[in-house]
Amino acid sequence: MAGLPLDLLEAVENKDREFFINEIRRDHDLLLIPEAASGRNLFQLAVQFRKENIFNLIYGLDNIRRAELLGSLDRANNNILHIAAQLSPTDHLSKISGSALKMQREAQWVEEIKSLLPEHEVVRRNNDGMTPRQVFEVSHEPLRKEGEEWMKYTATACSFVAVLIATVTFQAIFTVPGGTDEISGAPLLLGDGHFLAFIIIDSIAFFSSCTSVFIFLSILTARYSFDDFIVSLPRKMIVGLIMLSISISTMLVAFITALSASMRARPMLVVPMKPIAGLPTILFLMLQYPLLKEMISSTYGKGLFRRNTRRWL
Repeated sequence: MAGLPLDLLEAVENKDREFFINEIRRDHDLLLIPEAASGRNLFQLAVQFRKENIFNLIYGLDNIRRAELLGSLDRANNNILHIAAQLSPTDHLSKISGSALKMQREAQWVEEIKSLLPEHEVVRRNNDGMTPRQVFEVSHEPLRKEGEEWMKYTATACSFVAVLIATVTFQAIFTVPGGTDEISGAPLLLGDGHFLAFIIIDSIAFFSSCTSVFIFLSILTARYSFDDFIVSLPRKMIVGLIMLSISISTMLVAFITALSASMRARPMLVVPMKPIAGLPTILFLMLQYPLLKEMISSTYGKGLFRRNTRRWL
């Protein structure tokens, strides 16, 4: 630990941004002093421990300091991209739900740091003769496989539900509530407002479920390369889950409208069924919303990195 104060190293691990800034302002040279065991500077350690709150401070440095810190090498001749390409600590990954989202987060770190380096640093080889890309692929292959299995399992389960909804809603169109005229074959309730609503809503349920099936099939047949986990696969899963939610909701609404059309003579019998019909939708949203929210936030949110960080040194 010679050279770097222990409390400063702890500030990096604990994401104590205020203490970190105050210590560096007191002694600028601490930025360039490597940690004794690994030979890594403070920002390399922030990448190693995946402390984005500390790493974002590098955007608040002048170009000369930033280039010097990004270009330094550790004892194994790893640059900062090699370090980002290594697998995150277990305690960091355990906070992220789903192997696919873990894989996405790892790839986002690599892509961000890659964008900060010149091309010759992107292809630099360490003491093991490996480029950052090779380190990333070797260290993350087990996680990639877990992410692939997770995505395929989720897509298979959701597509099964979507196919059931498509089958039910397709059949419902041709077995209309109230029956049909024996001579003309026209629905008997054709002029009823509830019946027209049923036709429209049932059609929405059918087409949204078919759309979700196609999306989940595209997930099952994807290549599952490392880069697919950044945007492509999460985007497909987000759209698939949203379309599935729409199909479930509209199917239940179609059920209520069909019941209202059939029971128009005694509408009070339908009233207690309306809140009951909403329970499956609410339950589905409660179970899937946390995952869907995290996927949307991770894929389309502000992200981990703040390039607009103010100059602080």
